[in-house]
Amino acid sequence: MKSLNKINLFNSVTPMIKLESINIKSNKIYIKREDLAGFVLGGNKLRKIEYFMYDAISKESDYIVTYGSYQSNHCAITAAACSKLGLKCLLILTKPQKQIVYTGNYFLYNLFDAEIMWCEEYQVKDTIDGILTKLTENDHKPYFIEGGGHGNLGTYAYVKAYEEIKAQEAQMKVNFDYIFHASGSGTTQAGLIIGNENYKANTKILGISIARKQERGSKVIEESILDYCHKFNIQVNNIKSKIHFIDDYVGKGYGDSYYEVLQTIKYVGKNEGILLDPIYTGKAFYGMIDYIRRTNIKGKNILFIHTGGIPILLANSEKFIEIGGDGSESFIHQ
Repeated sequence: MKSLNKINLFNSVTPMIKLESINIKSNKIYIKREDLAGFVLGGNKLRKIEYFMYDAISKESDYIVTYGSYQSNHCAITAAACSKLGLKCLLILTKPQKQIVYTGNYFLYNLFDAEIMWCEEYQVKDTIDGILTKLTENDHKPYFIEGGGHGNLGTYAYVKAYEEIKAQEAQMKVNFDYIFHASGSGTTQAGLIIGNENYKANTKILGISIARKQERGSKVIEESILDYCHKFNIQVNNIKSKIHFIDDYVGKGYGDSYYEVLQTIKYVGKNEGILLDPIYTGKAFYGMIDYIRRTNIKGKNILFIHTGGIPILLANSEKFIEIGGDGSESFIHQ
């Protein structure tokens, strides 16, 4: 298929390094630092927004509308991209159950002058429809982006990211047996699976769910793959067998940060100087460690994709006061 156009917001390759402090069953664990992509603290949402922004501008849109939680990485990146490119931005945010604190991504929304509209979760669809209609009636040309950068452009971004991973594999003389990452809206995992198929690689792509249960999460990824393959006239065989969506680490649901996740974040921060967050990457990293241990994976090359989320860590700092402990090595190496 032909390459799609994008706006270059960071235009670089994100680093990939081997973690020296974590040795579980003689596996070699590497991390790809998407969080270091050089635009507003980076992350996987940045790769996706580059394609959405190009598409919006090519359609002469002047108002970007999207939605998410009050601490959404996607919404923060969208607001920043709109600010840089001179587009108006309206964020539809679901009202949180707890008190709103002016920190993390919520601070960034305001820093980049995004308009905010609050609604209950069950009102999201009607609110989106109403906003798009109103903007059109007021002579604007709105462009809507699904939450999390969901859609074929978001999937394509991680098909291309997989190409970058393969180039780094060759440079580092390593072949990954497993790739782990935090799986939410599903397009990151869908793109990685399609990329894996394009290279006819045997790497196992494992998404650690941050919210959805297995049945729903796997279905969304499958639908993303099917939609992408139909759109670009490519074929992926036995799709369901390629989807490994693990929901064992969701806890009580989206936003739940339990003891093991927080201690994992503390350990990785202290020993590697790498910051994970308690909603996405911390949960996924803990899930990866426990999954390796439980399934007795030994002597393999494993890649963890750090999909970003540093503002969410800073917005949840009080949780680390509550847990105590010292992020001890016994927790990671037990």
